[in-house]
Order: sequence, then structure tokens, then C-alpha cells
Amino acid sequence: MEGVQMGYAPASAEFDAVLREQLLERRDKLQEARPRIGFDPDLTRLLNEVDAALARFETGTFGLCEACHDPIESERLISDPLIKLCLGDLTQKELDRIQDDLQLAAEIQKGLLPKRDDLSCEFWNVDLAYQPAGVVSGDYVDVIRQNGELYFILGDVSGKGMAASILMSNLHAMFRALIPLNLPLCDLVQRANSLFCESTLANQYATLICGKLNGKGELEFCNAGHLPPIIVGESGTVQLESTGLPLGMFCDSSFISSGAKLNPGETLLLFSDGVTEANDEAGDEFGVSRLIESINGSLGGEPTDLLQNCVSSVSGFRGNAVRNDDLTMMALKYTGSGN
Repeated sequence: MEGVQMGYAPASAEFDAVLREQLLERRDKLQEARPRIGFDPDLTRLLNEVDAALARFETGTFGLCEACHDPIESERLISDPLIKLCLGDLTQKELDRIQDDLQLAAEIQKGLLPKRDDLSCEFWNVDLAYQPAGVVSGDYVDVIRQNGELYFILGDVSGKGMAASILMSNLHAMFRALIPLNLPLCDLVQRANSLFCESTLANQYATLICGKLNGKGELEFCNAGHLPPIIVGESGTVQLESTGLPLGMFCDSSFISSGAKLNPGETLLLFSDGVTEANDEAGDEFGVSRLIESINGSLGGEPTDLLQNCVSSVSGFRGNAVRNDDLTMMALKYTGSGN
């Protein structure tokens, strides 16, 4: 069905164990609510559905479609472990409802993007490009002003579809809540990593760059397994190679920060792997070298022009090949000293 992007990843014992634990927790919460609520048909129905799902674990049929007995799409199980049918056995009405849910999720995601009026400030001119490969995206991008500094985050959640979009929204909420605490940048990312670990499955993670800029052109950033950002100046480009483990790999991971100083007119460019891993019809990847070539025509230019050149180069390289990943870019140009 057009617009509904779901993929099946083979289930594992660890995957099943996590979903079973979620169902047990859900049953405990429903049973705790029963004495307070009394008889309620919806609560009783939910309890019966949870018990039936847990029973499918005992019989070895959890995650298998009740109609065709093929595996149910894993992303749908992550979103709702109570489902019993794969996409191929849903009615048209049920498929239409999924499509409506995806469209609503897409609108919610668009609402989480930073507002254009919030992108730039007195010393920084900022723009971004955001192109989901499907209806919803697993890429995360945000800009937040805090105490005279400009915080920026760009990340990419593992996987695709609804499950990745839910985790993207989770990251957005976490950083929006943590940044006002004014933690040192390393502690901020470490706290986000711990929270992310607690809310994801063991095989889910996110690569991410979180940083902050001030009016003097000073940059501090933590790179959690993401592609190196690039400083773009009139004389060329410089990649900032520092990196660490992605968020969600280990709950007790620690992170280090790196720094740089931008001169007036220089731009910091961040991007997701939907840029560098874009494929042409022959299966070749766009790569970092082609990205840098596309930047050369925008040295010293404005963020909007820089992003348009990069996105146009990726699109021209891809040709008629199907877009296989979300594409997100952010350009932050330092306009002058804030002494």
C-alpha cells in the first residue's frame, strides 16, 4: 500500500523477551487500575487482549499472523504487541486506518521541527533541509536557544517507519527537557543516553550530534557515533572527526566533547547518512567526497544556498533510483563577533 512503509526483521529471543516484559508490565498496570475503576468493558477487553498475547508466547505463536501464519512486521509489533495479523491479511478499512495514523504521525513530526523564526539569532544564521524517505522519519533535528547560546541537535534513529519515528519524538522530548537544566554538554548527552536506553529495545540506537554555539563563534559538541560535521569557509572545508558510541548502545556510556572556533562567515554543516549513503541506479553511494564537491560552489554563501546545492547534488546523483533513507541537513553560519 502506497505510503505505508513496514519491514520485517526476523524475531530474536531478546526481541521477544523485551516485548513479553512490556506486556507483563501493561497487565500489571491494568490490574492495579481495576479496583479504582470498577467494572469497565474497555479495561476488561484490554486485559483479555494482553492475556491472549502472553498466551501466544507460551504456544510459540507470538508474532505470527493468525490468518497466514507468516511473521508479523516487527515494527508493527514494537508499536503494538497486541496485533495478530500481518499487513497482507488486513482489510482495506484497517489498511486505510493505518494510513490515516501514519499521516497524522507525519503532521505531528512536522510540528516538532524548529520553527523558522527560532532558527537564527543575532550572531548565527541557520537553515535546515528535512526530507523523509517515507511518510514518517527517524531523523531528528532541532535548534534551541538557551541563556544566550544556540544548542543544536541532529541525529538518526536506527530502523525506519513508525517505530523509528516514535523514538525520534522521544529524543526530541528528552533534549527539550534536559537542555534547560544547563548541564555540561557531556553530562547532557550522558543523561540522554541513559534515558534513551531505558525506553528502547536492546537492538535500537541513535547516532547523534549535540552541540552549542555562542556569540564569539565558539563551538562545543558531542558526537555520538554520527557522521563528522564539516566547517565550510571561503578557503575550503574542514571535517571535525571526533566521535563516540551511539546513544542506546550501553546505558552507562560516557561521552567527551570537542571544540572549534568559527570565524565570521564560516558555516557548520551537519547531515544524516541519507545524504552520503544515497544510491544511484547502479547502487553506488554519493559519499563524503561528492558532498564536499557540492559544497565548493557555496563557499562563503548563505545556509539556504549551501543546503540547496547539496540537496540538488544528491538528487541529481540519485537520478531515478528510489530514495532509501531520510535526508536531513543543517547549516549554521557565524555572522559576526558577539564581544
